[in-house]
Amino acid sequence: MKVTKLKAWIILFYIVLALPLKATEAPRPNILLILMDDLGYADVGFMPDAASDIHTPNIDALAADGTIFTSAYVSHPFCGPSRTSIMTGRMPHTIGAQYNLAAFSGNGIATTEKFISKVLNEAGYYTGIIGKWHLGEGSEYHPNNRGFDYFYGFLGGGHEYFSNTWLNHSTYNPSNYPVGNYAGDYKRPMMENNTYVATGNGLYCTDVLTDAGVDFINRAALDTEPFFLFMSYNAPHTPVQAMQRDIDGIKSALGADAAQDGSERLTYTAMMYNVDDNIKRLVDKLKATGEFENTLIVFLSDNGGKTTKGALNTPLKGSKGDAYEGGFRVPMFMHWPNGNVPRGFTNANNFSSLDFYPTFAFLAGASIPVDKIYDGIDVWDNVTNKTNPRQDEPIFVMRHHNGFNYSGVVENNYKLFTTGNGSWRLYDLASDISETTDIASQYPQVVTLMKQSAYEWTWRHVEPAFFDAPSYGFEQKWNEFNMPNWPKTFGALYNADDYNAATLIDVAVDNQLAGYIYPNPVQTNVHIKLEHEKANHIDVALYDLQGRLLQFVAGIAPAQNKQYDFAIDAQINNGVYVIKIQTGKSRISKQIVLAR
Repeated sequence: MKVTKLKAWIILFYIVLALPLKATEAPRPNILLILMDDLGYADVGFMPDAASDIHTPNIDALAADGTIFTSAYVSHPFCGPSRTSIMTGRMPHTIGAQYNLAAFSGNGIATTEKFISKVLNEAGYYTGIIGKWHLGEGSEYHPNNRGFDYFYGFLGGGHEYFSNTWLNHSTYNPSNYPVGNYAGDYKRPMMENNTYVATGNGLYCTDVLTDAGVDFINRAALDTEPFFLFMSYNAPHTPVQAMQRDIDGIKSALGADAAQDGSERLTYTAMMYNVDDNIKRLVDKLKATGEFENTLIVFLSDNGGKTTKGALNTPLKGSKGDAYEGGFRVPMFMHWPNGNVPRGFTNANNFSSLDFYPTFAFLAGASIPVDKIYDGIDVWDNVTNKTNPRQDEPIFVMRHHNGFNYSGVVENNYKLFTTGNGSWRLYDLASDISETTDIASQYPQVVTLMKQSAYEWTWRHVEPAFFDAPSYGFEQKWNEFNMPNWPKTFGALYNADDYNAATLIDVAVDNQLAGYIYPNPVQTNVHIKLEHEKANHIDVALYDLQGRLLQFVAGIAPAQNKQYDFAIDAQINNGVYVIKIQTGKSRISKQIVLAR
């Protein structure tokens, strides 16, 4: 358990301004990201506690030939915020995206956030997204303007599965629908790039999306550059609808083990039976085009399964929307042949979907802008070497709901949980993955440290930039309960000055006001000049890119030339680091390269 030494500095852990990443020596891989929607933890056969009534042999074969992740986490227990984090590399709470986007609202994820699709596209990748978007419907938020060369699917948060229910492409006009209208959202005609297109009757949504994915791979195979394909399926998200052929198929495959005839669970499992067949179609096309051997396939869900609509999260507690494990711990695997991903390995280390942004950029040899803030880490070496990328590093989740901040912190084997009422529970996930036994009274110091880390994480939060559909009343409740109401969640730990300091840091970093360092790269001594204020002394801390404190020196006085000199400890190896400088109420963050 990592002890927090300098409360005023911890908030800067999440401000990491990355230098361009080095290109990898191996050929740049194609990247196929398959994201399911509301898939239960037990609802694919490759998971250790898979449900007996699930039949996904093609997905399971890929997973068995790659690495299965049993402790993979997303950033939020709802679709929109979770997908926002994958695209931006940031916790949704730090950019005002804590809530789902309402259909036809005109809102979207801030265009100041550079999506990973744009980073890969600028590195030469042919980029495509097929399926669900849910990140904004206006032209400035459209996938084609966020780094995707090709888009086929729908802009909203969900969709009816049977094509005979979809609205006519030639007469469809989204401006005819009020904010949050279900019929106008879930029955949209399919869109190809910026145009609504016709679709035949008697078709099924997952099949239609896969058709588009297969066509994309055909086109990509003609290009000499690699591709990034985001297969953003809406299955098995509600409405729970399956083709009769798939219901018959899973009943035939499983016999007596199939879910009860006529049950919603049977329909749900048939939806995944269909997904399994469609993923086989994608893999077959990769093989037929000669792209399979150099394609990294990543499969996961955007959040936990909705247990009231057929999903199973066994053995996890909770459901979609929860801060329990069942809300944000998801099934996941990676597959890349020829030893690029460990074969037949189950990885129990904690991973975060935030890590896709820097990891994909590294594999692509892409450059992340130096002013891009992101909360993930490049975990590729950890994946290939089977090591832990998040030892002593917390993973956070929070959902604002009915005046409370449902929150979870996962660090190593511990899980801290609260409904936001000021009471915190501690679980040992190594022996109690179902979160049944509260051990907070046995480990008060662990509770204190993890609660402190959660509190300091909230310093980076901003007010929601949008709320979901007005019918849910989220904005009304936000105002009614004076949200986020941190005193209710953190009690005596809350101090308004902490949040005022965080605001000052944002100003300093975003506008680069406070000063500069030189030389860079540095050999040993860092010289610091302040541009806008004079100080009797400054405090300086050095962190690695995972936010671990390596060195701290307080009270550095200015030299005769009004510069402040900071000597880096001799035992610190060459590499890229973040230096944090504090003087009075001002704080800045700069990145340095140490090259002795």
